[in-house]
Order: sequence, then C-alpha cells, then structure tokens
Amino acid sequence: MTNDSEMSLVERLCGLVGRAMHGAPGGDVDLATSLPWLWLIRRPAPTPVGRGILSPSVCLLVQGEKEMLVGQQVLRYGPGCYVQAGVALPVSGQVTRASVAAPYYGIRVDIDPKEVAAFILEMRLQLPADDDDRPGGDAPAITVERADDAMLDVFLRLLRLLERPRDAPVLGRLMKQELIYHLVTAPGGATLRRGAVGGQRERAVGEAIQWIRTHYNEPLSIDALARTVHLSPSVLHRRFKAVTVMSPLQYQKQVRLLEARKRLMSGDAEAASVAYEVGYESPSQFSREYRRLFGAPPLKDAEQLRRQPAGAQP
Repeated sequence: MTNDSEMSLVERLCGLVGRAMHGAPGGDVDLATSLPWLWLIRRPAPTPVGRGILSPSVCLLVQGEKEMLVGQQVLRYGPGCYVQAGVALPVSGQVTRASVAAPYYGIRVDIDPKEVAAFILEMRLQLPADDDDRPGGDAPAITVERADDAMLDVFLRLLRLLERPRDAPVLGRLMKQELIYHLVTAPGGATLRRGAVGGQRERAVGEAIQWIRTHYNEPLSIDALARTVHLSPSVLHRRFKAVTVMSPLQYQKQVRLLEARKRLMSGDAEAASVAYEVGYESPSQFSREYRRLFGAPPLKDAEQLRRQPAGAQP
C-alpha cells in the first residue's frame, strides 16, 4: 500500500513532468533534457506492444500503468515504481493505462555500469549482502521496485534543477551519484550492483552479451563463446539464462530481428537483403521468425511502424 507521504511526492513529480512537457508536440513524446542522461516520457493513450533493447537504466513511473515482458515473466507496475535494467536486454512492453487527461509519465535515467562501479569503489560503500550469493543465485537483469521517499526526493530535485540551466551540469552530476547510491543500497539493488562490480560469473555474462551484440550477424558457437569468456558451455548457458531469461542463441535471434526491423523501417531495403545482412542464411526462415516475434511479415510490419509516431524504449 502507498503511504500519503509517497503519494505526495509522486503527485509533485507528475506536476513537474507535465510542466516540462508544456509546449512539446502532442502525442507520444520522449523529451531530451539539458542533462544528456535524463529523459521525460509521455504517452497520452495505451500503446500496442513494443519491442526493443532496454539499455542499462532506471525509469520511474509517475502516472499511468505499464507492463513489460522479460522472457516469460510479466512485470506490471504503476506510479511510484521504477524498473531497472543492469544489462542490455531485449524486452517487450506496453503502456496499459493512459489518457489525454492523465497521460502516462515516466522519468528515465540512463546508467553506465562503469560509473556505478566507479562510484561504489570511490565511496567504499558497505553494500548489503546479496541473497543471490548462494550457489546458482544469479541476479536478474531487470527488476521492478517501489521507490522510497529518499529516492523520490532525488528525482524531484532533478526535475527542479532543469529549471536552473546554469546549475544543471554541476549539480546534476552530484544528484545522479545520489540516485545511484539509493539504487544500489535499495532492495533489489543487486540488479545494478552485480552488473557493475559483480564477480567472475557476472563479468562473463556481460562479456558474452557484449560479444553477441557486436557480432550478432556472425554464426554463434556456444563452445567458442564459452572459451572467450572463460566458462564451460554448460555454465555459460545456465548463467546467461539466469540473468537474461533466455539462452545465448535466443538472445542473438532477438538482437538480429530488432536490428532487421530498424533497417526495414528506413524503407530503402528489401526483406531478403536485410535477412542476409543480419546473419540469416535463409530469407524464408527470417520471415517466419520475424513474423513470430512481431506479428506481421517484415515489409508489412515496417510499413505499419512508419505510419506510427516514434516511440520510446519498451
């Protein structure tokens, strides 16, 4: 249950986001701010399911409701909750409650795991022990948590800071560090902690994810990838799936199809040529898997997307 103090902070955040959005174009908006890592998001109506790569970040929802599908897990959240991602992960998401009178409002902060690691080491933080230190207990890559008053207050001061452009570059950096402190010490903070300063198993999974994202259009050998990250194939498969809720091959397939979708939206490429560019050897297999993921054949789906306003990450 949400307490009165928290609701007061969330309502004040909602008012600040609405004020910042004043003058922005109508419809779906992802508003860049003077702080390059801070975004304000508005959706004036429920959205269809969107798919994409969710990068390391935290997004606080201040009005509306949303669902996110990570593997087979459905995450539902509303005002005062935040979703945090410790690694780049293909996900599906949709806004389930929003209207012109009461739009979906979100505040997204992009987070580099390296800055989290540097902050933890520089401050010599005494972090809570992770339940997932037990054998096989890898931290999930994405979690939904409820923000406490201290964290909500940081978001509130960040939004107020946007109205003081002279102070924003300096004080914004300090407030982001304060936010990172609350995130890594909060319940569920293992999601970001392990992505930043985890042990060998977390670094290995992170290296595997980075290799796949860089070489997504190349054949993937689990044995070769396991050697690259210094794990056995079975251990890599288990730990990769524990963190990303999918196997390395499933992850590669999602990255390939999402990259293909971006290329098709340009309108200058044929489906068969895109299939080969992203690593498929068979255009027919590409078309089948594309339709299975996005619900329509490649060219039809791209045409439908070009008619829609640009959207945010899921």
